[in-house]
Amino acid sequence: MPGLIDPAAIFSPLAEYPRLGLAVSGGADSLALMLLAARYAQSPEARRRFIVYSVDHGLRPEAKDEVAFVVAEATKLGFQARALLWEGAKPESGLQQAARQARYGLIGSAMRADKVPVLLTAHHLRDQAETVLMRMAHGSGLEGLRGMDYFSVIEDVSIVRPLLGVEPDLLRQVVAEAGLTPVADPSNDDRDYERVRWRQALPLLAELGLDAERLGRFALRVRDADAALEDFADQAFAEIALSAVHGASFDRAWLAALPRAVAVRVVGRVLDLIGGGQKPHGLGAVENLTERLLREPFKATLHGCVVFSDGVVVRMEREPGRAAAAAARQASHHNRV
Repeated sequence: MPGLIDPAAIFSPLAEYPRLGLAVSGGADSLALMLLAARYAQSPEARRRFIVYSVDHGLRPEAKDEVAFVVAEATKLGFQARALLWEGAKPESGLQQAARQARYGLIGSAMRADKVPVLLTAHHLRDQAETVLMRMAHGSGLEGLRGMDYFSVIEDVSIVRPLLGVEPDLLRQVVAEAGLTPVADPSNDDRDYERVRWRQALPLLAELGLDAERLGRFALRVRDADAALEDFADQAFAEIALSAVHGASFDRAWLAALPRAVAVRVVGRVLDLIGGGQKPHGLGAVENLTERLLREPFKATLHGCVVFSDGVVVRMEREPGRAAAAAARQASHHNRV
């Protein structure tokens, strides 16, 4: 067995799922995921539990052959495989995000047809480190600094990342020992992408003691702290009487008695609900609003809400136009029922 990777440790925790999808691009990381799945599923019957999905985004002429390579190797291993193609015009801006949405949209549709509940991706320890650094640079709170989660949902696709604690060198070793040559995607070296710039900075950071392993451990610790704060915020939020249509009110002194991080989360949640599900204007804006609520009487508009404070009671209401629309939707729903 190459390195220290135990396939059972990767796949046994997923025993509850009758079928597992594998996202395989042909790069070293995803090829290793597929090879490890083959080592875990020894019998033909066990391998029928896995389906490989590979997407040609139609952005490079080589991509068609790369997907064909993945399908051929998957078939040799006894896996079912699906070659998917992103057809149609491509946007001139925001291409990376559009490609991501298309990829998960295509895979999600295929998974539903195949009755596959979850998709495994090959995100590994260095990917996690890059994500933490990017989010730190963007000013993320704990929710962002926890990095990528083991389980998440993207574009309605349930994602599992079982390799988040694995060094990419070990994955490359798995591929090399199988005698395969992974696909080389030129975008992985394109400095126009922020992730590539952070990837190239990691060796220097490692020389200073901030390597991928420490960043990964930091993400795990942040995840624990974030979960604890979420529990506290759940309890505090439950004490507020609120309505998406009629708003919410609470004592300023009650908010001031909460730990600051919890108070910010509670205010953010109220804004989310009253504002009609829009995303807030960033953590900094919610932090600034919370500080003002604790400090002085004022009136402001944020996230589709009007916020009042007289220094004693805080009240949040949906902006008048949004409130009327919400009331109309609620009345329409009641009429249908």
